[in-house]
Formats: sequence, C-alpha cells, structure tokens
Amino acid sequence: MNIEELRVHVSKAISDIKDNGKFPKENDLYDYKLMLNFFGITDPIEIFLRNFVKDILSFTNANGGIIIIGIKEDKITGKLEDIGLDDANYNLLQSLDLNLITQKFVKIAAVGIGIDLQHFQLGTRRFFYLLIEKQNQILIPTNDFTDYKVNKGEIIYRKSGKNEVANISASEFDRFLQIKSNEKSKDFMEIWSKLMPEMFDINPREVLIINPKYNKIYGFNGRDNLLSSSEIEIDKSETGVFNVILQAISAGEIGKISDTEGKPLYKIVGEIMASSPRDFIFMTSLVKRVLDKSEYKFSAGQLKIVLKYLGWVSSDTFSVENPEDKEINTEYNQYIWIETLDANRRVVFSSEAVEPLLSVVNNSEIHTLVFGRELKKKR
Repeated sequence: MNIEELRVHVSKAISDIKDNGKFPKENDLYDYKLMLNFFGITDPIEIFLRNFVKDILSFTNANGGIIIIGIKEDKITGKLEDIGLDDANYNLLQSLDLNLITQKFVKIAAVGIGIDLQHFQLGTRRFFYLLIEKQNQILIPTNDFTDYKVNKGEIIYRKSGKNEVANISASEFDRFLQIKSNEKSKDFMEIWSKLMPEMFDINPREVLIINPKYNKIYGFNGRDNLLSSSEIEIDKSETGVFNVILQAISAGEIGKISDTEGKPLYKIVGEIMASSPRDFIFMTSLVKRVLDKSEYKFSAGQLKIVLKYLGWVSSDTFSVENPEDKEINTEYNQYIWIETLDANRRVVFSSEAVEPLLSVVNNSEIHTLVFGRELKKKR
C-alpha cells in the first residue's frame, strides 16, 4: 500500500479505537508499541532507527504497514490498552525530521523509503502512528548493522504478524518468492485488464505496441496472421519523437495518432525514459511540479539556490547538462543524481524531491536567508 492508502486505514482504526474501544488485530498490516527504547543515547534519529529499522524493512518488503505507538499489548492474552505516551517519548517523536531518517536509511539499504509519522490524541492521552509504504523493490541491508539488529543480505518481511527473515532457509525463501510472484501477476493483470478494452475499441489489428526498453515494435502480421515483432531505432532522449508523443498522450493533449480522416492508426504503449533503471524527472519538470504546489513565485535559478541551501549541490550555478561530479552531493542521491542518456550526462531528480524543496519555498520565514529577499505570493 502507498502512504495515502495507509492513511485511510489508520484513520478508520483511530475512529474505531476512540468510538468503540475496538483495536485492529496485530497482523501483517498493524503493529503496536508502548514506548521507545532510548538505549542510553540522546540522538533522536539514532533512537528512532534502533527501534524501527527492522520493522521498516519488514513492512516495506511486504505490503506496507502501520505501527501505533502508545498502545500496551499483553503478550499472553493479546489484550490492547491505549495508555498513551509520556513527555519524553512524545517530545522525541515530535522532534524527528523524516528527511534525515530517509537519508540515513539510504546508507542502510541503498534505497529511499516512504514513511509518515503523525501524532493524535484520545482524550488527553497522546499517541503517534508510523506509516511505512510498500516498495516495488526488495530492501536488503548492505552491511551488518548490529545496533539495528539487521545483517547484510537479510531479506526481512512481515509474516503472520511477525518480522521474519525470508532467506534463512530454502523453504522460507521459496515461500517469499511465491508471494512476490503473485504480487507481480496481480499488477500485470490489473494493468492489462484496463488496457485491453481500449485496444479492442480501436481494433487489435491496428495497434502497434512500442517497447522503448529493447527498441522493439510489436503488431499484427497480416501475412502470417499472428503477432510479430521488429527492431526499430528509438530516440529515448527527452525531446525524442516517442517521448514527445508519450508525454502529449499522458498530458491529455492528444488521445490518438490518426490520419486525415481521423481513423485511429495505432496507440503507443510504453514508459517515458524507459532506458533508465530508476524513474526520474528533469529540472524543467521539477520546477513545474514545485511551482504548481507552491504558494510563491520563483524561477529555475531560485530553485537551484534551494538545492544548494539543502546541501544537494555545491553551487547554485551548477550545469544541468554534463555537470561535474563534485557539483552533486551523492549523500542525497535519493533526490538528485547524474544520469547518462545517449552519451550525454544530465542532472535528474526523483519525484520525492518535490516535497523537501516545497517546504523551503513555502517557508516565508527563511526567504531572506535563502534568497536574499522575500518571494512574491501567487495571486
């Protein structure tokens, strides 16, 4: 589940607890914790990671999860009681910066995570919930992290309400692979069940399927009366013809490619920039996405200033095309990195970069510090 889906679940759970005293059972989606173990240290990020790294890996590698903090569980009877958090626990959780946690987690599993941490109250009692988003790829510790009780190469996932190691035995690993295989099959069927009716409306014999990843085109072969493929040269650059067409279709500018009589000739099916192992957006798209959500006006140059303020780049005059490696801070490669596209190197961004940039742009209290002046509000 993604964060939005998890928010729906936890909202209903909180209402049930508040109105009916009914708790969701601890299972593959829910877990409970009464309080944090401070481990005799004072660093809030480190305390959080020592308490939750294994849980985050577990839920991320399953279907996502929800941890409600401030609930006491009787391990013998399974009875749950909404005790609430004391000041020390509440203040620590309240002070956490999720961006810093995500950055630390990249060092653990080389992949960013999707989490959300929010407080709520039941009467005068205070609680937090932690939402952990499911990832499409499996997160595996890159080294032994004894403080977090995880080991290099372990595949930790949620099973029967517990954190289990999938590759601890051949039988357990086979079970884990079967679960993942079924998930992929469901995703595949959902995509094609939505796509096929549209294709049949056009006429399957007039459909060409473009596979930009392997430079292939598939279509009906009238001579042999079957579906066949052919190799074609596809320009995968941002301004290449296929990406321009795909972007236009996804933006709703055109719904089909047709001849002068308006007869549908073919539809294109594929992924923009499919040559990259990671999904990314370019600087121009990043500016537009942040601008769409921001309360203030700003330029691309000013967004570069924000990138430097956050420490993602060493200079606010960095070159987007063929940049120097030292200009991009690899510590933040979950947000920004250099991608090689058709022999050219470009600075690109993940969609997750939008929110941290937006938090700076929308914070009028630091405008003078960051930009040297206040930004103008949108009308």
